Amino acid sequence: MKIQYTLEAVTRDCPDHGQFTDSLVEQFGAEPVWYGCPRCHFDKRHAQEYETRTAGVTLHRDRLMNERLLDAGIPLRFQSSSLDTWAAGDDQGKLQAWSTATGYVDAFSENFPIGRSMMLLGQVGTGKTHLAAGILQQVIRHFGAQGLIGRYATAGGIIRSVKDTFGSASKTESQVYADLVRPHLLVIDEVGVQHGTDFERTVLFEVINGRYEQMRPTIVVSNLGMADLRHCLGDRAVDRLRDKGGLVVLFRWPSARGAA
Repeated sequence: MKIQYTLEAVTRDCPDHGQFTDSLVEQFGAEPVWYGCPRCHFDKRHAQEYETRTAGVTLHRDRLMNERLLDAGIPLRFQSSSLDTWAAGDDQGKLQAWSTATGYVDAFSENFPIGRSMMLLGQVGTGKTHLAAGILQQVIRHFGAQGLIGRYATAGGIIRSVKDTFGSASKTESQVYADLVRPHLLVIDEVGVQHGTDFERTVLFEVINGRYEQMRPTIVVSNLGMADLRHCLGDRAVDRLRDKGGLVVLFRWPSARGAA
């Protein structure tokens, strides 16, 4: 089902096309924007004059990209977290993490067909979600116009979505898994903050394995180290993430939260 990002709608008058419904539309990482007369925008995209047509096509493309970025579900806090805003300074570990992340994006046309995944592991406050959101955002910006779909989810949110299907007549467990396998790139954040039950392990394995079978890359973000992650997800899930040269980035520096 298509998500609607219209925050408000009012009736206005266009001098060329008469009455129309203007929409205030949510913008990714920016303030909402009134979209104006849709017939005016259509006319610009099909104008004979080159500059007018180019401006209309560019605006239309930007609006479609905004929709794809919003569809990804990146939390508001991390919509400004891009690879360009990663602050590494002279820290070699942070520089290496950034280099691996940008390299993954630059080689995504090679990583995607083989389903090469990535794990970002380390203690809290070290910027793992920042880099994961930056990778997801950059991949969508580079490949979204070609139909690529990206999505951000938390492990807890995935587990709740499956539980919500129990006794539900509107959505099945299979549909939840299908929705998580469908995106071309999926970020699963906060892996390891669950209770570690067999049910939770099974749910996350179903997602990771389903994507593995369809050769869809997955980025797992966790505060756990590799040994604890294997205990949390199971060896089979971690081995699937490591298949085809799946990358592991370790965030070993102290937390930046609360720092002056």
